[in-house]
Amino acid sequence: MKYLNLLPLFLLLFVITGCTARYVDVRGEKFEMISEKEEKELAQNARIALKTIEKKLPPGDYRKIEKTDPEMRFIYSGDRYGRAIVRWQFPRYEAGVEYEGELMTEYMVSTVFTKEKQPEVVDFTRKTPRRSVLPDKRERRRK
Repeated sequence: MKYLNLLPLFLLLFVITGCTARYVDVRGEKFEMISEKEEKELAQNARIALKTIEKKLPPGDYRKIEKTDPEMRFIYSGDRYGRAIVRWQFPRYEAGVEYEGELMTEYMVSTVFTKEKQPEVVDFTRKTPRRSVLPDKRERRRK
């Protein structure tokens, strides 16, 4: 009889903990997302990873990484499974970490990246100006 009095408490705890999970709808299927706390942990892990890469970033950019929140993009393909891209934008490049696999587990794979932005060129030889991206040096040599 003592345990029957605890039944409403257990039901309440079950309902509260069951409702805390966040879900995303992907093509008609619902997948469980990682929590906000885990998103912040991913961002902190990305900050640490960017400090340890071989290609050094300017000191001012490290300060920006420490003080600002990153852009975060999640692509779920299962419960807590998929890709997460954590990145910071700078005037000439972007830097970040891409996570793949079962997020927030030991099976998650991470890749640190820095990508230079391509400069835009406006083509005034046409009637209406058209923006394009400069080709790579290799492509220019082939022509």
